Amino acid sequence: MTRIAVIGLSDSLLELAVSLKDAGADVAGFDSHVPQYVPIPVSSSVEEAVEGADIVLVQSAPHLALSTAEKISPVLKAGAIYADFSAGTPDLKQRIAQTVPEGACADAALVAEVGVEASGAAAKRLVSELTALSLPAYFISDRAGDVATRQLLRNLLAKSLTGALTDTLWAAESIGLQDFAWQEIQRQFEGMTAASAQELINDAAHNFKRHQIEMQDVVEILAQSGYESTMIAPIQFTHGRIMHGKKIPHAQPPAKKS
Repeated sequence: MTRIAVIGLSDSLLELAVSLKDAGADVAGFDSHVPQYVPIPVSSSVEEAVEGADIVLVQSAPHLALSTAEKISPVLKAGAIYADFSAGTPDLKQRIAQTVPEGACADAALVAEVGVEASGAAAKRLVSELTALSLPAYFISDRAGDVATRQLLRNLLAKSLTGALTDTLWAAESIGLQDFAWQEIQRQFEGMTAASAQELINDAAHNFKRHQIEMQDVVEILAQSGYESTMIAPIQFTHGRIMHGKKIPHAQPPAKKS
């Protein structure tokens, strides 16, 4: 039976721990602030949880990730996998890889609707162990930090979308149309597909002049309402870059007219 220690019982990691327990692994957790209800055994210390573990799954605050690795490294059993799920930069992940025993580190992330992604020296072993327990897991590379880079790009997309939605709702509120704006956001998101993303990118690449004119009208109406947008300046900056020849990866050339 695979022995797994889970250090840092966030909602996502706890959900993963329960899935591993249900799949037949021997799972024990530890957190300095244990949630009120935890459906897995909880150890009294990090050392107790990690002792004898084949896999150690760790999630901590970025500023504590390296010190956590330093604390756990001396008590890892030989051949154990140290899978770090903490948020952080590729440089941080590489420093963690240098802190734990050679070959032990997997830079990991739990991606919604995808599963676990892993990179680093121990990534293939981690993926093999998780897939053997019927959990979806994917090897990205043998370099710690590659998964962290992918996560940072995901964060950029998510935060950019959140910023655009928030700015739109604030702008709509300034002209008394916040309910309409929310309904329109829901309508557009319900219709979003991969093809929709391709259409948006193609349109941005080939119709930036029209976009610039449309944004000028947005600037005018918001100036009248007194709302200072948080997104107009970066949008206009993006349009300027496209206008001056900055290519958008994966934008398709315009369809030829017959």
